[in-house]
Amino acid sequence: MKQILEPLKTSALTYLEAGQLMNRHLSDLSTIDPNLLTDPPYNAYVQKIGIKLDPFKKALAQVLKNEETEKIVLADENRDKAVLAIKMAIKLYGKSDDPVEVETSRSLGILFGAYKNLEKLNYEAETLAIDKLVSDLNSPAYLDKVNLLQLNKYVARLTDTNNAFRNLFGGRMVTTATTEKYDIKALRKDLQQTYSDFTAYVLSMTKATENQLFPSALNLLNTARKYYADQLARHMAPKAMAGKPSPLVN
Repeated sequence: MKQILEPLKTSALTYLEAGQLMNRHLSDLSTIDPNLLTDPPYNAYVQKIGIKLDPFKKALAQVLKNEETEKIVLADENRDKAVLAIKMAIKLYGKSDDPVEVETSRSLGILFGAYKNLEKLNYEAETLAIDKLVSDLNSPAYLDKVNLLQLNKYVARLTDTNNAFRNLFGGRMVTTATTEKYDIKALRKDLQQTYSDFTAYVLSMTKATENQLFPSALNLLNTARKYYADQLARHMAPKAMAGKPSPLVN
């Protein structure tokens, strides 16, 4: 068996797919011979994933059954796309043949470096961070650079999507105030970190020890990861083709 971890961009999975993947892993791993389950860190990781998956599943159920919550999730995804769009636009100018544009791209890139992983913050923290970023971009120190690279529409999109999210998130009905609420984004990030640590541990122990627990676990993890990687590839294929010109027909 190859001692590698099957590549999978878990961040590209939907919330539902992310939850299904964790469920699949826990189910698969439960089939391992109990006599092999003698490694305390391994057992602790599996238990921790199960514990963190529970509130994530509750948050997911809340999203699926609550139209208002679903709108909040979609609004958050829209502003995440806006963040990504302006980052990509700035990075593109780094390849310009105009030295001034290249330097401006570099300067704005440094600013965005202070907002690394902005789109992964929890709901309220991201709202405040985007407010601060937009304020910086509109400040005398950066406004001329934004104008030079014609990024105004991206800044406007960032502002609009953040305000749209704020209005939805802040305008939740008073009648739901006593209902337990979940920040599905923060829960997913926390669960993902534990999962990432776990897979790294399984892979390193597979390479470092003769304990059959680890190759067994790695094989099960890889089977599920490959399935979801293939699913992602199928999802992305139509989008990739949509951006290509139609072939000429003779």
